Amino acid sequence: MRYLYPQRKRFEVLSALFAGGYGLHVWSLATYSNPLQWAGMTQEDALAFALTISAFAMTHAVGVRINGSWRWSPILRLIGMTGHAAMFGFLAVAGAGQTASYVYGWGLGLMIYGASSAARDCLRAAEWTKA
Repeated sequence: MRYLYPQRKRFEVLSALFAGGYGLHVWSLATYSNPLQWAGMTQEDALAFALTISAFAMTHAVGVRINGSWRWSPILRLIGMTGHAAMFGFLAVAGAGQTASYVYGWGLGLMIYGASSAARDCLRAAEWTKA
């Protein structure tokens, strides 16, 4: 069963690339500075944050790549998108009263949209297994 159609797949590929790229960006900066100090993180916290968001991006990308070849591939997408949403949500809350809240709030909204899409696909996969 195929879950992602061209427009949704494009959106999810871009989401995984964005989150993964953001993780790599923070990771590269955190090797010599503290790019997320404004969010109350230490340099070590920023490195852990970067690695975690990159891991979620990889999980999401694998789910998009599999896209129905394995019945439960939407779970990988859901894990990735939920992780992205949580991490961008943290940054949006940490940036309250700053521009960061607006910027990361948009990221949060888009990741929630993707997570809800993956959740619907998980429900479809569960119904398909009953048949």
